[in-house]
Amino acid sequence: MSALEIKLEIFDKLKNIEDVRLLEKIRNLLKNADPTDVYQFEQYELDMLKESEEDIKYGRVISQEDLDKEDLEWLSE
Repeated sequence: MSALEIKLEIFDKLKNIEDVRLLEKIRNLLKNADPTDVYQFEQYELDMLKESEEDIKYGRVISQEDLDKEDLEWLSE
């Protein structure tokens, strides 16, 4: 999803919110956002992303449905 699509989704949801407390919380959250602030990944995060990309490249993936089944089996043990 592109940044524009995300913004449009947020705008769409915001225009329907009537809860003043929620809107104030959102405003405070956005007030603290610095558009020039760029997140710097730690090396371990970069390593994890690289491993994830390799997993996708080599087909080492699992569907959400299969993952849900495994979770249910694990929880029932």
